[in-house]
Amino acid sequence: MLYGLGADVRARVAALRGQGGFFWLDVSLSETSRDDLVDALAIPERALRALPRSGGATASRTFYAERDSVVFALRCYVESETVADEAAYRLRPLEAHVLVTGEYLLTLHEERVSLPAALAPDLPEERSQGYVVYSVLDAMLLTTSDALEEVELGLDAVGVACAERGGGRVVRAQLREVGPRIATMRHRISAEQAVLARTGVEIAALRGFDTRDQSYFDRLYEQANRLLTSIDAAADATGMLLDLQLNQRSYLVSVLATIFLPLTFITGFFGMNFEWMTDHIDTQIAFWLLGFISPLVIAVLCWRLGVRLMSGDLRQRRP
Repeated sequence: MLYGLGADVRARVAALRGQGGFFWLDVSLSETSRDDLVDALAIPERALRALPRSGGATASRTFYAERDSVVFALRCYVESETVADEAAYRLRPLEAHVLVTGEYLLTLHEERVSLPAALAPDLPEERSQGYVVYSVLDAMLLTTSDALEEVELGLDAVGVACAERGGGRVVRAQLREVGPRIATMRHRISAEQAVLARTGVEIAALRGFDTRDQSYFDRLYEQANRLLTSIDAAADATGMLLDLQLNQRSYLVSVLATIFLPLTFITGFFGMNFEWMTDHIDTQIAFWLLGFISPLVIAVLCWRLGVRLMSGDLRQRRP
């Protein structure tokens, strides 16, 4: 596992290529030029055109394959540079372009992040080249699982806030963060699943690889499928929390309507000039008793009844 393309790494790359050893090189495009990559790795011209340029430019193709190289893009999640208290999530997405040949595995990205250090995959020297590529790609997909776990923990916190009084603002703020992140993760994993479905066949056909290595990449496709299922489950949980919040608001509106309905009836009733009323409300005590105290007592009783019913309902829903 090598990072960067300094003088010592160049010497190590040259030695490994001379010995016929397979290696993984991770490079940041903000630190290394394409010319240096070509000089050190002898990247085929057509494969080079499929890779992104420095400065944030996108690649000309999302997937490229021929007999001596395969190029595709995957996203992984790395530690955020923002302070943990200020960042919404600890992990942030990083797009990496992957080049696989019979001699090496190359990962390219714009940011100055060492993927070997961030992913720390297990790469035994006695295993095949296919297993090395599989381990690196598997470690990248596992970071998506870690990012999804962060989202699920956030949903658990939202569920607790929903069960507590006065958690409406907290719920709305957290759901505004969770919803877009889930949608973005699903979109990316769906695209990567299509890439992984083809990757195994193309890599197994490269020089130095074996058709038996394709079983490794089938596992990656299955893992992406499981990630999609988990993301959909998180999206369903988000929808349930939204429904719960709407139900609580509807319940509160119903309680307020229950309070004001008898008040509306009483004010409407006493607002009519019936002869009985004009004959019997002839003192200050009758006026205050029938016009203010009676509606106030009824409102308080309705409010207490509504609060008691709402509290009992929330206790039953609390996990």
